[in-house]
Amino acid sequence: MERLHLPNQPTSGLRLHPFRGLRYNSAQIADLGAVTSPPYDVMDRQMIEDLLERHPRNIVRLILPRLVAEPMHTDDPNVHAAKLLRRWVESGVLTPDPTPGLYVYEYGDTLTTICGLVGALELRSPAERTILPHEDVIGEIVADRLAMMSAAEANLEPILLVYDGAGATEEILTALRSTPPLVDVTSAEPASGSSGSRHRLWSVTDPAQLRRLQSMLAPHQALIADGHHRYASYLQMRSRARLAGRDYGPEERGLALLIDSSRYPLRLGAIHRTVAEAKLSSFSAPAGYRVLSSSVSGEPSQSLPESPRRFVLTDGRLAEILAAEVPEQQAVTDAELLHSDLLRHWAVGDDRLGYHHTAEQAVAAALREGGVAILLHPPPLEQVMQVAAGGASLPRKSTSFGPKPRTGLVMRRFVDEA
Repeated sequence: MERLHLPNQPTSGLRLHPFRGLRYNSAQIADLGAVTSPPYDVMDRQMIEDLLERHPRNIVRLILPRLVAEPMHTDDPNVHAAKLLRRWVESGVLTPDPTPGLYVYEYGDTLTTICGLVGALELRSPAERTILPHEDVIGEIVADRLAMMSAAEANLEPILLVYDGAGATEEILTALRSTPPLVDVTSAEPASGSSGSRHRLWSVTDPAQLRRLQSMLAPHQALIADGHHRYASYLQMRSRARLAGRDYGPEERGLALLIDSSRYPLRLGAIHRTVAEAKLSSFSAPAGYRVLSSSVSGEPSQSLPESPRRFVLTDGRLAEILAAEVPEQQAVTDAELLHSDLLRHWAVGDDRLGYHHTAEQAVAAALREGGVAILLHPPPLEQVMQVAAGGASLPRKSTSFGPKPRTGLVMRRFVDEA
């Protein structure tokens, strides 16, 4: 990923506060990799089932209660998950750390190592230009995340932010990473065929070090790389708390992982779409588009043309390439063209769309649902930055920054900050 440039100065900088992290108790859970998970929105049904089969106390029971609720439970799934969270704390499956701190989190796959700081991020309104979104959100997903967090009275997953800190925190992070970690986990997702990724966690509790880290973050603004819906939920939780007279409560903050992209650049990928119960032959080319080729569908990740403005449409058996005849100098993303031109021409509403982080997942969903997968290119980072800096938004789920953090390594309960 190229160097991150956010030209607009924030009216107030980043504030990352220590908190008492809630973590799985290694004395009760021998394999911490078996109880953690990828972020909620990148998992398909098979991956969720595999995670639950590996361990009954996997974090997906708390973060995706509507998908894993057992039929015998009469509670609302979020209420049931909140009760489950409390039982796990009372029985010692989950335990809060004794001292508030920031957490240094290192993780990576075979291609990349990422390291950043996890803390309770002070929330900012969009007008302050401190925490910059770049995508629209889906109201139903925001409501779902809000219901889950409100019932649990906790942030169970960090949002992911990137900022350009010129490596200022690296000395502290490097020194701490030479000491034994609190957590050292290797994970593998059976459904994805992953060879695993490593995740390590340290806590920073020394007051002098905390002050240094906070002062290094203070001048900066950050881009939301992953977690637009959760951040929107954070803001709604804060609004509700303020209306209830809790102006200084734990809802003023949200769990976040901050990555200095000058030192640890993330990869930028696309999020693909599917349309359920649709025939490939019904997706004609509107004015300004033409079909370049049709063929038997091969490996989906290999079929996407290198050039943007070229869409692969496939039902899993047949595939065609649809090209937009847009002037090269016109700054427009694949997702913008899809939502402004193609979906409108095909009369496909948002309620028929599925979103998938890999081409393989999209094609599998198209086959399963008797539909069509639409494979996209990611927008250039520079374009994402221009959108964010200008206060505009790309269509919902236009980007996928990675690799992504693991869910369940460290969580934040509001009661632990009371």
